[in-house]
Amino acid sequence: MAGEDTRTFAVMAKVVGGLCNLRCAYCYYAEKPGLLAQKLQRMPEDVLESYIRQNLVIHGKNAVVEFAWHGGEPLLAGTAFFRKAMELEARYGRGRKIVNTLQTNGTLLTDEWCEFFARNGFLLGVSLDGPKELHDAYRTGPEGGSFERVMAGVEMLRNRGVKFNVLATVNAANESHPLEVYDFLRQFTDYIQFLPVAEGEAAFFELEDGQYFATPPGIKSIPLKHSMAPFSVSPQGYGTFLTGVFDRWKERDFGKKFVQIFEVTAGNMLGKPGDLCVHDPLCGHGASVEANGDVYSCDHYAFPQYRLGNILETPLGKIMEKNRPFGMHKTHGLPDECFDCPYIRLCFGGCPKDRLLVSKDGQRGKNYLCEGYKIFFKHFIENMPHLQK
Repeated sequence: MAGEDTRTFAVMAKVVGGLCNLRCAYCYYAEKPGLLAQKLQRMPEDVLESYIRQNLVIHGKNAVVEFAWHGGEPLLAGTAFFRKAMELEARYGRGRKIVNTLQTNGTLLTDEWCEFFARNGFLLGVSLDGPKELHDAYRTGPEGGSFERVMAGVEMLRNRGVKFNVLATVNAANESHPLEVYDFLRQFTDYIQFLPVAEGEAAFFELEDGQYFATPPGIKSIPLKHSMAPFSVSPQGYGTFLTGVFDRWKERDFGKKFVQIFEVTAGNMLGKPGDLCVHDPLCGHGASVEANGDVYSCDHYAFPQYRLGNILETPLGKIMEKNRPFGMHKTHGLPDECFDCPYIRLCFGGCPKDRLLVSKDGQRGKNYLCEGYKIFFKHFIENMPHLQK
C-alpha cells in the first residue's frame, strides 16, 4: 500500500553479554566480558524496558518489529526475564506486528523453555555444525563435546512444536564434508543458515588487552596483517562446501528446503535483496545492545572504538543515525578490483570484518573469502539460469 512506513532495523539484545555455558573454540564473543568490562550477568529491567520501547519507536508504524535475543547464551537470563520481556512488548507494542527470535546453543533447553517459546511464538536458531564428530570439533564446554545435549534440545523443540532453524558454521573441521553436513541437518529443519568462520589471531598487544582474536578491519580500526586462527574455513573450502550443498539441495530439496545464502543470492540476481547483511549493498541498520545498554555498531564490532552510546542516555534512533558512516563504509571501503568483478552485485564485498586481503593493485579491503565466493556464485548462476535478467 502506498505511503506505508515499513522502515526496519536489526538491533539485537545481548541479554547476558558474552556469558555462555560452553566455550566454543571459534566464539568471537567469549572475550567480551573482559574486553568490555561487562559487570552485569543479566540485562536489568530498566535496560530491558528501554530496549523494547525504543526498538518499537525506531521501526516504521507498518513494519514488522523483530526482537532478536542473543548472547553469549541468552537462556542463561532465565524464563522470568523473558516473561517480563513479553509483558513489556504487550504494553508498548499494542497493535504492532512483533516477532521474537532467539539464538541458542540448545544445551539448556527444558520443557519449561519449550512451552514458553511455543506459547509466545518464538523462532529459535539452534547452533549445530553437523554430525557428532564435526560438531564436537569446536563446540565444546567443561563437560566436553556438546552434541548429545544439543540433539536432546532439538528433540524437545520438535516434540513441543517450537519453530526453529539451524545455524551451522563452516570451519576447518567440516569444510570438506558438505554432503555429510547437509544430509544430517536437513532431517531436522526446513531452514538452514551457513556461517563461515574467519577469525584472525590476536597480535601481542591485543592479547595484553584481553582479546582472543584480532580486531577486524573497519572504519575505526587499522587493518593489520594477522595469521588466521586454525579453525577458520579456507576460502576455497568455503566455496566448494557451498557448491556441494547446493547440488544436493537442488537434487533433493529444491522448493522444499530453504538455505539462506541460496535465497539471498537468488534475490540479489532478481534485484530483490534479502535479509542477510553480509550480501547487502550497505550495512549499519543493525547494531547490538549490551546488558548495560551500551550500543555497538555490530556484534562483530563490539570493541570500545565502535561504541555508539547507551540507550539509557541517548535515544536509540539518534544512536542508529551515528552508525550511518559505519554502514556506508561497506561499499566505500572496497578496492577497485571488487567493482570490476562480475559478482559484485551478489557479493557486495561481503562482511567488512572479513576484508583482510590486499587487492591486485595494492589496495586494502579485499575479502578473505573472495575466491570461495567466486566459486559459489559462478556455480549458482550456471545452475540457476532462469534467474538471470
